[in-house]
Amino acid sequence: MKKLNKSFFKTLFFPHGLIVIGFALIALAFYYPLLSGDQLLQSDIIQYKGMSKELNDTREATGEETYWVDNAFGGMPTYQIGAKYPADFLTPIHQIIRILPRPAHLLFLYFFSFYLLLIILKVRWYTALFGAFAYGFSTYLLIILQVGHNTKAMALAYMPLVFSGVLLLFQDKKIAGIALTTIALSLQIRANHYQMTYYMLLLLAVFIMVEIYNAFKEKKLQLFSTRFLLLISAAILALGFNATPILATAEYSAFSTRGATELQRNADGSPKEQSSGLDYDYITEYSYGIFESIGLVAPRVQGGGSRENLGKESAIYGFLTQQGVPQNQALEFSKNVPTYWGMQPILEAPAYIGISVVFFALIGLFIVRGKLKYWLLIGSLFALFLSWGKNFPALTNFFIDYFPLYNKFRAVSSIQVILAFCLPVLAALGIHSLFQSKKEVVPLILRIGGGLLGFLLLVLFLKGMLSFSGVSDPYLKEGYGAVLFAEIIAARKVIFTQDLVRAIVFCLILLGIVVGYLYQKINKRLTITALILIVLVDLIGISNRYIDRSRFVSGRQIQQAFQMTPADQAILQDTTRYRVYEPRLGLTGARTSYFHKALGGYHGAKPRRFEELFTYYTTHQISGILDMLNVKYLLYEGEEGLQPMRNPNALGNAWFVDSLVMVKDTDAVLEGLKTLDVKKEALLIASKTNNDFPRNFTPDSTATIDLIASSPGKLNYTSNSLHDQLVVFSEIFYPKGWVLTIDGVVTPILNVNYVLRAAYLPKGSHELEMSFQPPVVRLGTQIRWASLLLFILMMVGLIYQNKLKASKE
Repeated sequence: MKKLNKSFFKTLFFPHGLIVIGFALIALAFYYPLLSGDQLLQSDIIQYKGMSKELNDTREATGEETYWVDNAFGGMPTYQIGAKYPADFLTPIHQIIRILPRPAHLLFLYFFSFYLLLIILKVRWYTALFGAFAYGFSTYLLIILQVGHNTKAMALAYMPLVFSGVLLLFQDKKIAGIALTTIALSLQIRANHYQMTYYMLLLLAVFIMVEIYNAFKEKKLQLFSTRFLLLISAAILALGFNATPILATAEYSAFSTRGATELQRNADGSPKEQSSGLDYDYITEYSYGIFESIGLVAPRVQGGGSRENLGKESAIYGFLTQQGVPQNQALEFSKNVPTYWGMQPILEAPAYIGISVVFFALIGLFIVRGKLKYWLLIGSLFALFLSWGKNFPALTNFFIDYFPLYNKFRAVSSIQVILAFCLPVLAALGIHSLFQSKKEVVPLILRIGGGLLGFLLLVLFLKGMLSFSGVSDPYLKEGYGAVLFAEIIAARKVIFTQDLVRAIVFCLILLGIVVGYLYQKINKRLTITALILIVLVDLIGISNRYIDRSRFVSGRQIQQAFQMTPADQAILQDTTRYRVYEPRLGLTGARTSYFHKALGGYHGAKPRRFEELFTYYTTHQISGILDMLNVKYLLYEGEEGLQPMRNPNALGNAWFVDSLVMVKDTDAVLEGLKTLDVKKEALLIASKTNNDFPRNFTPDSTATIDLIASSPGKLNYTSNSLHDQLVVFSEIFYPKGWVLTIDGVVTPILNVNYVLRAAYLPKGSHELEMSFQPPVVRLGTQIRWASLLLFILMMVGLIYQNKLKASKE
């Protein structure tokens, strides 16, 4: 018995347990500033802190959850800014990896989940180690951690676990397959980056199509149907576990910029492109160029990132110092040279997958047997073509027009994450097959390696035919002058050559190692050690160009991400309820939201009507819009920093109007705002109310309505008037969840002036309460509990079925 336990422990701990511990140590070592207590200053996370400040303060002060905040865009649901929902079974599971500090915990999860996937594919541990590093250290996955795209990184970290579960299901390991697929897919969806989930589902669809084809070919459609039904069951359960955030997001999406606009005209009067999602130009703004895709193996073939650090040894540094530029200024410029000449507006870093990874992926494509490689090949090509966006309009337009939800996402270039997933899997399978091959495959390997080398040499030969000029160059030339701009072009040519030569050298080394192994000149242990070292040198060598460890700062600096100015302090002396607008930021940036109830904010899916109104306001400069939004203070940039300016015309929290003006549609509402006296009139679309609803109201100089208590998600007023009145609230209208009661009786809320709430108020003295009670949260919670029960019953049923089957054998 002791011998059995010892053997079991050894099998469990070695090598897999040691490798998992190694992953944690490597993740910490890569982000070594964490070891001294520093934290990564991520730009998106800082903005998120501003957006979620009111939510977190309310949660801490009351111990309760609010699903509405007032500190961004005039007010919005918290569904996409950190809401916590009841019956959350997934967060405790995710918190296990949070033992490691951010962002090391996600780098660890990259490694771990991909390693498990390859082990399930029956790849030996040392080859799985190669694949895990190939995935985890790919440049794109590291860059999104640096800038703070944590939800995207989390979704990509869980993606290999999802496919691990799916593969177990299709290996007929039902219990493990259902459990892992359900939990992994639940966690992947929980990451709350639906664009990455969408791309993962596209790849899963390719997998299913390949499986269907093979099932039909081998006459195993019944077996496939059983597996597929189990997969669908796991997917339904995963959706159920995430029911509340999914339903809330779907509800908010229709209200946000991701939903269809109701307008027929732009703010300037031109016809508006009609779409059920985002505009075409917005979707395809970040499209990879076809030639730029060579950057997958030679990262700076089209200049690398928008700003490259060429360092003190660069020719451009020497040129500047020769021109008399001070050394510190010359060095600063040489660290930020605008080398990128591709078609994207800006590029933090190229999506480098690795010449070493692509080399073995090509080998895997030709020597791996079985259906798996076809799934990976089709998925890779599919992602590559879609990443070209507007540069491959036939495919892109087809997907935007006909594929459900595809037009809800921007930055089509980011689908290359599928390449970053498929190619390392194919590479690991290629290495695994190589170790089982004989020297007879050497001619094939030489042809593959020779083909890749030939392609790289051809690109290098094309250097003299390329312009090395990009879409932003006219501005750069004007800003820097013709002489310095010529040096920038020269620098582009140098790094183009350097990275292609680098790729060629790596190819030659890898080809030599593989051929040496197949001819038994190098043993297996030395070979795998060399390959792992090479992939690390290859990927980390490129990633380190773009990883800025100076972004690690003390925890105190993270907590004080936004500095309060004297202007903020002056405004905060006013304890009434009002809004603040900072014109220099517009609707972008959460600094104001951190301290005040702001018009601006930072979010990828702003409230659509609010953004449309703001665009109309800035186009036509309609001062009444700020008044009706209760903007009491504006923050302007002066010679001595930010200065507060009071708006004496702000209308306050609520006011009575004399008349209700009916218009035919949303365009007419915006047009009418140009001349509307917002203090006395309100605009309403005629179809939104009954025909017998009063249009005119008797002015009452003695009428009052006062806000007596307020908190996010709840407002209390008292009113008194001699006549029936129409009251307009300076609160953002949201169609689902807000409930108005007058003396305890539910009263309809009208949508006036495009974004505001209004209500009919009978004469006399009344108490009004407006509270946010989203039905979607109640419904989602019920579905979550039901899904948990079904999951338990399914697992118990499968375990019982398995035992029953075993007892009969």
